[in-house]
Order: sequence, then C-alpha cells, then structure tokens
Amino acid sequence: MSTKNGKPTGWLYVLALVLPFLACGIAAVPIYLSVPKLPGAFDDLSMNSLTQVVMPGSSEINFPEKGAYAVYYEYRSVIDGIDYSRGVYPPTMNCQLRSKASGDNVKLAYPNANGEMYSTGNNERVGVLMNTISIDRPGAYSFSCRYPDNSSTPRIVLAVGPNFVWEFFNLAAKPAAAMLGGLLAFLGVGLISTIMVIIVFIKRNQAKNRTVNSIQN
Repeated sequence: MSTKNGKPTGWLYVLALVLPFLACGIAAVPIYLSVPKLPGAFDDLSMNSLTQVVMPGSSEINFPEKGAYAVYYEYRSVIDGIDYSRGVYPPTMNCQLRSKASGDNVKLAYPNANGEMYSTGNNERVGVLMNTISIDRPGAYSFSCRYPDNSSTPRIVLAVGPNFVWEFFNLAAKPAAAMLGGLLAFLGVGLISTIMVIIVFIKRNQAKNRTVNSIQN
C-alpha cells in the first residue's frame, strides 16, 4: 500500500506490529490441541489399562488402535484371590502374538533397556517390562505362551497393554514440539516484520526527500 507519491502508508507499521502476534495466535491452536486433556489424558498410563493373563496358556487381547504396546511380567500379582508371587526375573517362555483377522504373527521384541517397571503402593502388584510390541492393525489378537518343555507350571501373570514409557513420551513431546513450532513461527514472522519496518522507513524517507527536492526546485 502506498500513496500517490509512492510513499508507503504508515499503516504498514501497524501491520508489521500485528503480524507476529497473529502468527503466535495461529500457532497457539496446535499447542492447545496437543496439550493433554486432564484427567482422561493419563488413563492409558494406568495399570487398569493392562490386560492380565495367566500363563502358560492362551488368551485374546484387543488392541483398540495402532501404536506401541508392551508385555509386562508381574512377579507379584493377585488374580481371583490367587497370589502369584514369583521370581523377579521372568522364566524362559515361547510367546506368540497372532492377528485373528489376518493370521499374521506380530514380533515380540526385547526392550532396548531394562528397568521399566510399575507397582501399586503396597507392592501387591509389581510388573517389569518383558517385551515391546508395535501394532499396525488394530483388532483382536491371540496371545499365547508355552514353556520349552511344555510344562504347565509354574503359572505366572503377564500383563499386556500400553507401553508406559512411550505413552508418557508422547504426552510430553507433542506439546513441547508444538510450542517450539510456535516460537519459531513468532521469531520468523518477527524477523519479516522487522525487515518490513526497515523497508517502509527507507521508502517513506526516500519519498519525503523527493517531495522536498521537488518543492525546492
């Protein structure tokens, strides 16, 4: 925008001032959408989201959506009044996870690091990470475990459900990434606005000088 003499309008200064805050407001939308909605955001981080199964044997596990899941070995657990207190380290078992829809097996990977665990306040229920799972197709799966010698004892408790570390990382990382994007947008538009102010200032001075020179001549 400019006047008839080529002098940029002063409203460009206002526009340059408003643009960074407008960009900040637009960036606030993904930040707001990515922030966990309490209290439901942490439901997946609760032990109640895990499906407990007694092994050796087989059971049906439902994975409602694709993503990262895990198998935990509960060396302290109580199911139907039965106390399952076992050794801290899981016994050697051959486990299999198979899609009931396609019949394909899903890899049960070993964790990259040991130590992930959970427990109740009274330590009545304590679990440690045993395997990690990546589900690409939500639905029902058949989960089974057997001892190498096909023994039926000892009976142990495994819990299948969300990968707590991955879920917590997602809850923390998404808002952080959105805020970083918003900050970069603010700084980027702020730089553009600064350049705009400088250009408008120079052009207005040039137009003013031309006007003065034309009057003097």
